[in-house]
Amino acid sequence: MAATRSSRVGGEGAGGTLQNLVLAALLIAVLVGFGGFFFWVKSRVTRLEKDIRTADAELARLAEIHKKMDEYTKQKDLLERKVNLITQLKKNQQVPVHLLDQISRNLPDFLWLENLRQDPNNHLVITGKATTYNAVADFYNRLIQSGWFLNVTQGRVNEVPEGVSFTITGDFAASKIQEGDAATSTAAGATPGAGATSEGQGHS
Repeated sequence: MAATRSSRVGGEGAGGTLQNLVLAALLIAVLVGFGGFFFWVKSRVTRLEKDIRTADAELARLAEIHKKMDEYTKQKDLLERKVNLITQLKKNQQVPVHLLDQISRNLPDFLWLENLRQDPNNHLVITGKATTYNAVADFYNRLIQSGWFLNVTQGRVNEVPEGVSFTITGDFAASKIQEGDAATSTAAGATPGAGATSEGQGHS
């Protein structure tokens, strides 16, 4: 009876020890798993923080480039406005020269000018005198045929001691100046090529 009880107690003690070992092993496995997961998360966070710092640095670099591009664009626009202003001033200087040149080219004999102005609507107003009506009609026709004057209108012609006085209105074709400059530039650009071709044919 005593032997049976002793063997039962020994069996229960061995079973409890085995159970404790299994629980300890499971606990260790869980701790190891948590430790590995913790280190994985930490390394992942470290990598993400590094990527964020890299991205911030790239954004700062791109922002600086964008700032420089904006400054370059502003300087370019300012330069273009200055060039356009200078070009426009040059064109405005050319208009009076061409205007007077075309009028002088088309002045007939026995006719002279007394005034040349622009009205509030920017129409050209020419006033003068001539010894005959035919001289005024001749001047009117010459202005039209020159191609430099548009909407030419002859006003009243009045008799004066010198002969007749007249008024002619119209618009000066200033755009022809630009067309002439463009044609000259095109011809100048084509001349070297033509010369080179001729020279090449000469050698052959």
